[in-house]
Amino acid sequence: GKVEFKQIAIRVDKKNILVSHPTKALSEQTIEDFDLIPTKGDTYFQKIFFWKWNMEVAFLTQQEYASQVKETIPPILDDQAQLLGVNIKITNKPEDIICTLFSRYTTILKNGQSICIGKSFEDAFVAAQLLEKTSKAWLEAKYLGGAIPINIVEAWAMQQFYLLKYSKESQKNR
Repeated sequence: GKVEFKQIAIRVDKKNILVSHPTKALSEQTIEDFDLIPTKGDTYFQKIFFWKWNMEVAFLTQQEYASQVKETIPPILDDQAQLLGVNIKITNKPEDIICTLFSRYTTILKNGQSICIGKSFEDAFVAAQLLEKTSKAWLEAKYLGGAIPINIVEAWAMQQFYLLKYSKESQKNR
């Protein structure tokens, strides 16, 4: 499905983040359109970077299939469990964003947009693409009678193995 990147935020240092203009298309922006804002504050991005100290990049996206999801997606794909977390939750209120991102790399906002985060630009981009793939699989499986989720303990173990083994290998290879 189609993934449109609406806004980007990048950690500059422990106290500041660089955030793209919220209403201007990313393809039309220059560095002057980005704002340097403190990590501490009330926006989605500020909350994410304040509480998720190991994350470096966050995207606000509008996605074809993820925007249609209205309920928590259980672990239905192995790569979803490994990379995104044991499930994908819906954020109903802005103040809940940190709870829905706890041990997860993406959340779907009530307005249909999504937040995808990562320890690098590449990780956040992969999270956005995988969210769309998982959302499409979930919606199509529901139409066909439902998906059988992976056992939650197994999904958690898959994520831990990924975080402790594969993500460390990928860091070495950069």
